[in-house]
Amino acid sequence: MRICFLARPNYDRLSAALFNKLKPMLGDDFSAGFITCNDDETAFIKNKTGSDTVYQSDVFLKEHWTEFCMEKLCEYEKKYDCAPMWKYIYTDRFLIFHDYDYAVRIACGMFMFCESIFSGGEYDYYYDEPLATLMSYVAYIVGKYYGVKYVCQMAGRTHGMTHHYLVTDPFQHNHFLYNGADVEYGEEELSKAEEFLKDFESKSIVKENAVFKTRKPRFEPVYVKLALLYHFNKKYKNKYDYINYRLDKQMWDRAKFYFRYRKMIRLCENTDYSEKFVYFPLHYQPEASTIVCAQMYEKQLFYIDSLAKSLPADTVLYVKEHYVLLGHKKLDFYRALSAYPNVRLISPWEDGKKLIQKAEAVVSLAGTPAWEAMLLGKPAFLSGKMYFDSAPGIINADVIYQNYLPLLKQWRKPERTDIIRYLCAYFRTLEKGHIYAAISSCYTDENITNLANSLLSEISRLEKEEKTI
Repeated sequence: MRICFLARPNYDRLSAALFNKLKPMLGDDFSAGFITCNDDETAFIKNKTGSDTVYQSDVFLKEHWTEFCMEKLCEYEKKYDCAPMWKYIYTDRFLIFHDYDYAVRIACGMFMFCESIFSGGEYDYYYDEPLATLMSYVAYIVGKYYGVKYVCQMAGRTHGMTHHYLVTDPFQHNHFLYNGADVEYGEEELSKAEEFLKDFESKSIVKENAVFKTRKPRFEPVYVKLALLYHFNKKYKNKYDYINYRLDKQMWDRAKFYFRYRKMIRLCENTDYSEKFVYFPLHYQPEASTIVCAQMYEKQLFYIDSLAKSLPADTVLYVKEHYVLLGHKKLDFYRALSAYPNVRLISPWEDGKKLIQKAEAVVSLAGTPAWEAMLLGKPAFLSGKMYFDSAPGIINADVIYQNYLPLLKQWRKPERTDIIRYLCAYFRTLEKGHIYAAISSCYTDENITNLANSLLSEISRLEKEEKTI
């Protein structure tokens, strides 16, 4: 088994831990390489793994910088059949803040860099996080061209702190999820799914992010301290390390978010559960859920505009901000909502479950509330690609403008047994081990062992699956 690991924070630590666990398990049958962005990441990998097979992107980009140009990028666009190229550039949550010439050079450089790694046939698999940078997306595209398969272990939405599932495409789809009519489930599986659904129905929905906790923002002096430390760190002046380049400027954001939140919350209107409404929970941005999985509507105001113009006369649109890092959107976004007479910005602290239950429908790009609405038997529109887009009761709305009513009329409430069977299928795909690389519990010996074992078993299933095709 030959794996190339992404090794930038926090995946530098996770990739090193997986390598150290897999090496004694596989012995001479295992070899690995690591993709890093700078000297610090390379030093960390070499220190933790003893491996010298490290591909440092900033060194490569600096060496070849004068070769990167639009003509060369067009050649890659044609060779790898990835036109339009800007579609992929705009999936990068770092590169979108840079200018045209820099974006073109970096995109061209990423293709040349990944080609230098994967064209020689040294690897069978490329291990990464869910794709949300151009570096990762290009590695996926170039790797696929040369027969290198992308694999990602993704946190399970229902058991995020204990289990994960396998992803092999950019859209976080659950690779082994199959819910065909001919699949049989045992009594124990059906009982487990029923118990889970009953528990979900009986409790409040607790929003909990692995890194950021659910609490009202407050100003903390550490924001200023971190911003100053980042400002004087040469690491953020290195233009060849595009993910970290000028990132120091964003370190003031946490302080800005606090003051934005204070102003944003004043724009929120009261929730009136007596009126008919459609519920649209906003996404945190920039993240993979929008810039990759729902790129057409990544500008969420555009989506709100399309949806607001598509609702019946007696129905309003409730818009609720994402609870993580409140204030991350500029105030102009929230003020623009007031231009729509049938749109209400409601408090981010409103009860999400009650909103789902009282809504005429839940509309989401690629977010968990649509999954929750599906479990509760409510109409759930999904306008992006996500692992549950084939779940019973999910309404796939690639184009929402003027399509809300036609799609809603076609919706049929799924039978409870259909939801139970779907959960059975989903639970079958979950493997032990949580994948939140930013928190310390990921690195217990038990968790890393679980992740390593599941990676081996999932790759084995992948290979068996390919042989039967």
